[in-house]
Amino acid sequence: MPSDQLGRPDPRAEMEALGYEVVYKPHERMAEYNAFYRVEYDGEVIAPPAARREGVPLNEVWLSELLRPYERYVLTHELNEIRYRGRGYGVEEAHERALEDDRVWAGDPKWEELRREINLVPADRVVALPGFGETLFERIQRNRPYCDLRELLEVRGIGPTRYERLREAFWCFDCDL
Repeated sequence: MPSDQLGRPDPRAEMEALGYEVVYKPHERMAEYNAFYRVEYDGEVIAPPAARREGVPLNEVWLSELLRPYERYVLTHELNEIRYRGRGYGVEEAHERALEDDRVWAGDPKWEELRREINLVPADRVVALPGFGETLFERIQRNRPYCDLRELLEVRGIGPTRYERLREAFWCFDCDL
């Protein structure tokens, strides 16, 4: 993967080298998934179900317009996911493996900020909070996307105390931008 002066990935350059086009779409169209792709990789067309449903043209990677400030992190994730899919991993396992690879950005303030967005936050960050477990995280995840953190109060099991813990730890895209 091409890299910048610090040795971190330059995913935009790699995508261009692979012949992929990065396309930003309105968040309301992308909110449920934030990003997906339909690409040819090592002679195979790789696309998650959402990309097929949305009719993504071949060799396009779609991102929510709200992710523009975080492009390099999201594109790194999508490229890693594509590689894992190319090696035969299923959608979920490729995603999980790509999440592990995202650690290349550990310590980068912008990446750390993105990892605190409630629609993207992984389970381990939520269950680390006092009073939160896997079941509650699954309820939070099932009700995504959120456009306002106060929407979390509608999730069964989240009252004022748990909401305050979430509000202190995480933030939410303002979908009305």
